[in-house]
Amino acid sequence: MVFKTIAKSALMLCAASFPALAADCGPLKLLNEVQLVNPTEGLRPMLPVTVNGSPRLLLLDTGGYASQLTPDVVRDLQMPTQSSALRLYNASGNEAAKFAVTENFKFGVMTGQDRPFMVSPGSLGDLDGIFATDFMLAYDVDIDFGADRLRFFSPDHCPGNVVYWSPPAVATVPIRMQDRFHITVPVKLDGVELNALIDTGATRTTMGLDTAKREFGLTPSSEGITKSGNVNGDPKLASYTRTFQNLSFEGIDVKVLKVLLMPDRMGSGSRDMQTENRALRATADMKLPELILGMDVLRHLHVYMAFKEKRFYVSAGSPRTSQSELSSLDRAISYSPNNASLRNSRCFQRGLQKVLLEEALQDCEAALKSNPDAPHIIDSKGLVLYQLGRYQDAQATYDEALKLSPEMAASLFMRGHAKRKLGDAAGGEADINTAKAVNPDIATLFKDAQISQD
Repeated sequence: MVFKTIAKSALMLCAASFPALAADCGPLKLLNEVQLVNPTEGLRPMLPVTVNGSPRLLLLDTGGYASQLTPDVVRDLQMPTQSSALRLYNASGNEAAKFAVTENFKFGVMTGQDRPFMVSPGSLGDLDGIFATDFMLAYDVDIDFGADRLRFFSPDHCPGNVVYWSPPAVATVPIRMQDRFHITVPVKLDGVELNALIDTGATRTTMGLDTAKREFGLTPSSEGITKSGNVNGDPKLASYTRTFQNLSFEGIDVKVLKVLLMPDRMGSGSRDMQTENRALRATADMKLPELILGMDVLRHLHVYMAFKEKRFYVSAGSPRTSQSELSSLDRAISYSPNNASLRNSRCFQRGLQKVLLEEALQDCEAALKSNPDAPHIIDSKGLVLYQLGRYQDAQATYDEALKLSPEMAASLFMRGHAKRKLGDAAGGEADINTAKAVNPDIATLFKDAQISQD
């Protein structure tokens, strides 16, 4: 079976060592260190790699079990494919049952030859593929999400002697592997113990409606439950949001957490994706975990996963800064210079921070060449024009975005501020109030840019 071949593939290693942590302990051996790219507020960790000498960006996905390359990458690099017994499906119902073998693959100092990757069922947006747990389980994997740093360590060390950083507190909980490749740990959510999947490929923390009802007595009509749209645009996946007060890993706490509640399509035998646009298998025993811990939680943490000793170490992560967002975007675009999504993100971030505004405008224009009718890119362009003091142009640009997406809160909010700058106080207030009705928290998006104080 191809999946076993993937899991057993060997990599050539270049190792460094940390000092011994105890007199009777061998050194903690660092095998690889990579600076991740994570430009979207820490919500999408991307791993820079080279595939057959070509720079690429893969999603770091601890919730995935089979590493993948997109059909576009396989075609661009003229990689031959072979049939696979493993089948992948995406939210659109597309099936993939092929794999491609790289001549060489590199991330950090690790290199490998003849490395098989599944071919994904379709596009992955601004990503070239997925780096999943089949690459990870033979090592200790250390991720400081605040610093966007991934490290691989040798698992051959004394059990427990792995906390090489200096956190004020660290929790240790057992790792429970589900289906051999899914990493789950026990957590407490408002005092209720749940089994949580560690999923860096999911932006949001998610709970099944069945679990919400069983453990917390919650239904879609319960007090404090709000509608949150349809996952992947599927009306059969109507979702909701509920705020919980505390998530705990044995004393390491995350306070005031909004959790997405959604139906379990996995348990019903559906082959549809439930989070993001990654591929899943359809098997009779697959069901939605009690809790999926996404990057909205993980981005605040530093985790060390010692698979051999089945322990998960967690502490607070390094603090993120707005400057690190731009630096991360610069690195990402160096790997994927024609990526419209990344160009748009840098345009928007430069607009928020009011830096390099002419270059920001160039980023938006480059993104619009690929996606001329994308309202979110037009919205970013409007922000840059506003920050340049071109209020008339900004208002016209927001008008264009709102024709395509009439309820886009960011465009309504900023068009309101543009109108106020142009002397239309009443029209400005009307737009701002409409934006707040769509998204009560919209002003916080622009707080650092002090636009909400205009």
